[in-house]
Amino acid sequence: MVSRDYLMLDVFTNAPFGGSRLAVFPDGRGLSTGMMQIIAREMGTGETAFVIPAEETPLRSSLRIFTPSAEVPHSGLSLIGATAALDRGGLVPEGEGELHVTWRTEAGLFPVVVGRGEDPVLYSLVLEPAQFIGQYYQRGKVARALGISEQDISITGLPCEIVSTGLPIHIVPVGSLAAVQSIVLSRSAAAEIVKDLGFGDLFVFTCETENPDVDVHCRMFAHDFGIPEDAATGSACGSLIAFMVKHRLVRLTPRVRIVCEQGLEMGRPSRIVVEADVADGRVRSIRVGGRCVTVGEGRIMFDADAVVR
Repeated sequence: MVSRDYLMLDVFTNAPFGGSRLAVFPDGRGLSTGMMQIIAREMGTGETAFVIPAEETPLRSSLRIFTPSAEVPHSGLSLIGATAALDRGGLVPEGEGELHVTWRTEAGLFPVVVGRGEDPVLYSLVLEPAQFIGQYYQRGKVARALGISEQDISITGLPCEIVSTGLPIHIVPVGSLAAVQSIVLSRSAAAEIVKDLGFGDLFVFTCETENPDVDVHCRMFAHDFGIPEDAATGSACGSLIAFMVKHRLVRLTPRVRIVCEQGLEMGRPSRIVVEADVADGRVRSIRVGGRCVTVGEGRIMFDADAVVR
């Protein structure tokens, strides 16, 4: 018999049923890759994370991450949520200030900072330095894919630009909140962008927001990755702060901080806190963080030999 405890978390939110859903198994030892994939499919969340505890310290454990259809080498959602799960299990020491939890993944080592100076606790993933890959000059194609006018983009005076902090993100500036809220993605039009770039995700933002205490309103569309719309996209918000510093959309100080709202159109409101160290007008390091809410816990039990494969 297989028996494993799990937690259900909402990540990038401090309210239940907001943000992105995640299942975390605090002890995935003894499970095969195939069995992890079956469990992830059964859980039905966007991602399921399996912690492989380190013998020396839980602060340097391994993490395996699965969508319902495949294993992925890296995910900010799972890294942040798994850190929160360890914390709720009493495996992260108490104390003031910041504490680093370093995860081993297929993509390498990734530190998550536990910020106990904030209430609720803020969990922040440290991202790779931003790389500006290039601008995309086909605003008309982008507008058609989003179902808005080309002027909604051009009025900003900003480029559509591909920026990466480990994953290339196509950042699309839009001039008004109303235009962003009106977006209805055309998959056929988005496929034309895939032909040009090799990928078709579109991360749309405007500096007009629904909530007065945030800085940016965002939506993320990634049909070619199987995600019609994402409720919270940490890596994209990391690229966004580098874009905003480059184009002087924020006041340049040694430490820049923005709060992004996302997922409102989906009924799963998210808040993503992004910080960047800035020197000589350029971003030097980036952290993307959020709060996490535990919305359920349980145990999965089954006869491994009887599983339909």
